[in-house]
Amino acid sequence: MKNLLVLTFLVIGLSGCSGIRQTDATFDAHAENVNVLFMQFPGGDTQERAMELTPKNSEIVTIKSTVSDTSSVLGVLNRIIGVDQTKIAGIIKQ
Repeated sequence: MKNLLVLTFLVIGLSGCSGIRQTDATFDAHAENVNVLFMQFPGGDTQERAMELTPKNSEIVTIKSTVSDTSSVLGVLNRIIGVDQTKIAGIIKQ
């Protein structure tokens, strides 16, 4: 039981992250939260975290986010157990 609890916290801690992939002309930023019983790990708004990673001289082309509100069935199910994810893609101006 103790090992299962440690493994659970390890997976939750490692799975919520953010990052960016960038070339000379394009970028793709992402941020994730893990949801367990309406608690978010690592917490915070995924869109804000992904926006902080976008390059200064860039133009955003697309923003995609998973449903995380409580006004829909999918949003509630995602908040009980699921993953919030935001992806931002765009081009870098020269």
